[in-house]
Amino acid sequence: MTQQIVQNLQNKLIMSAAKEMQIECKLLLPGCEDFLELTYRGRTIIINKTRSHKLPLMSGFLAKNKEASNLLLERAGLPVPAYIVVPQMCEEAEHFLTTYRNVTVKPLDASCSIGVTLGIKSVMQLEDAIQLAKQHSDKIMIQKYVEGNDYRVLVIAGKVVAVIGYELASVVGDGQSTIAQLISQLNEARIIRNEICEIESFKEINIQSNVLHANLQAQGKTIHSALEQGERVELFSIDNIPAGEISEINMNRTNDICMANVNIAVEAAQALNIDVAGIDIRCQDITAPITDENGGILEVNALPDMSTHLLPFQGSSIDVYKAYLEYLFEE
Repeated sequence: MTQQIVQNLQNKLIMSAAKEMQIECKLLLPGCEDFLELTYRGRTIIINKTRSHKLPLMSGFLAKNKEASNLLLERAGLPVPAYIVVPQMCEEAEHFLTTYRNVTVKPLDASCSIGVTLGIKSVMQLEDAIQLAKQHSDKIMIQKYVEGNDYRVLVIAGKVVAVIGYELASVVGDGQSTIAQLISQLNEARIIRNEICEIESFKEINIQSNVLHANLQAQGKTIHSALEQGERVELFSIDNIPAGEISEINMNRTNDICMANVNIAVEAAQALNIDVAGIDIRCQDITAPITDENGGILEVNALPDMSTHLLPFQGSSIDVYKAYLEYLFEE
């Protein structure tokens, strides 16, 4: 493999896996990390990080549009939490909140949780959330909030390869450390390293965060409170909070997903004709079949981040990059 300096994490991990598999891998254009050129047994392909050369152009466009994606998922009979799309605060938005009592607001076209607010329960909160979302998109999606935890299911060529589960960050007492000290330990432990790179498993927890302090106060605690041995304290709650202010611990849940949910994830990727997809699911229990009442598909990603599957904060590693490369060159 040609020695090149790369900065993008996905490219680093793809190139490392390619080297182990004796696949020649290099940047197509020097200094540009948009395209990787891979050559194996006389065959050459070009990919865009975890977006394969087999992905139809239209599928990529559909994945970027949450409204179009949801429509196709619903047509396929898959569980999607109830939603509406509006240009601004309006009577329809207020009626939707009244109907479902707890909603999420997100920009229609943004990604990475930008402009997303969770746990909205009042009209005033809804108005503020819509104003935030409108900074990032002309159209706003308001969706029924689903109780439970978030999961990312990686589907490659119609097969579930790995599952990551996310839980709101918490600390567990050791009988002497304060919450502030336990958070500091958690922040240090969140950096996972291997010989290729280091990964931030989750967003650093800001001890000065007003959201954090308010949540601790609601539990009768402060950051200076010392916890008893084994005492657990949740650092965040889903209650009218921007998604970007939450830290979630990730863990390997690949062996826990039930077959019904495996099929849901695979069918979601097929509904949008995406060969390498990250299916975002929210439900109370990934081991039990998801229905419209207890969970749903939040998003289908056509350029999934695979790094946490390889280096999870908790649980064993899954060599998803090897699986990805094997798929790229399968006959």
